[in-house]
Amino acid sequence: MDNPALIDVAVHIRHPQVDCWNFRPAQAQHLQRLLPQLRVRICESEQALVNALPDCDCAMVWTFKQEWFELAPRLRLLSTPAAGRDLLLVSPPPQLRLMYGAFHGEIIGETVVGMILAMTRGILPAASTFADLAWPRQELNGILRPLRGSHVVILGMGNIGDWIGKLLKPFGVRISGMRRSLSKPAPDWFDQHDRIFTESDLDKVLPSADHVVIALPGAPDTNNIIDARRIGLLQKHATICNVGRGNAIEEKPLYAALEAHRIAGACLDVFQTEPLPANSILKRCTNLWRLPHASAIAGNYLDLYVEDFARQWHDWAGFEQDL
Repeated sequence: MDNPALIDVAVHIRHPQVDCWNFRPAQAQHLQRLLPQLRVRICESEQALVNALPDCDCAMVWTFKQEWFELAPRLRLLSTPAAGRDLLLVSPPPQLRLMYGAFHGEIIGETVVGMILAMTRGILPAASTFADLAWPRQELNGILRPLRGSHVVILGMGNIGDWIGKLLKPFGVRISGMRRSLSKPAPDWFDQHDRIFTESDLDKVLPSADHVVIALPGAPDTNNIIDARRIGLLQKHATICNVGRGNAIEEKPLYAALEAHRIAGACLDVFQTEPLPANSILKRCTNLWRLPHASAIAGNYLDLYVEDFARQWHDWAGFEQDL
């Protein structure tokens, strides 16, 4: 290194379809303003990243291959914007830290608010299900409900679930949030009507849910957590939103419940198979609305990532000494 005080960072964050998921010089400059000790090198290709690995202390990537660790003897930090642990499926050497994005909540939270409002206030049904009808007042009369006063059940009260609840709370809803344990304190925006619960109480909570929001990671213990039996516990006017991972919902029973109007509707951003197959039964549901795993798309996505990276960097006391 020209300056031994500088920490070399190689960045390969590129996406072929979503422009705001491409790391640009503006983000590199923003990162260096926040952390002047970094020297940031943008790698436009996978091969450019591989070429940079022998001389870098930190890599910022979407994914990483296990064999690349052998090419990076100085590497001490591997960071990804992704919140899900399923993109960095590697076993790092003991001296290396993995850093995941913890900034998605404010973007995804807005998406969920939009999903719920669009279903309950008839915007999605009017624009799709009843789009061919000249004046579908009668049809909408049977399905429009107020959001205020409703009970929203959030499965997964991590960073994303916390933001979802915080953005919904001003609408006058009651929040029940599921966590793996009750050891952490409730969010500071909770009031006396809100509660934290664990999966052992999920069957008791679902029958009173007006809206179920899933913000769970993909993991064996979340597979089909909303299965046929639990879908059957929901009220007829209930809706489901999934912005976590597609493994959480058993899709055939969901389709059956939607087709039979045993629940009111669903908005899904994630699916068991992605992209959603052309012959998927879910594409035939008139009361199921889909996003292509896009609930976190926003023009400021990587700006938020850079700021989150800097926050996590400062939270690691003594991290620079490790480098």
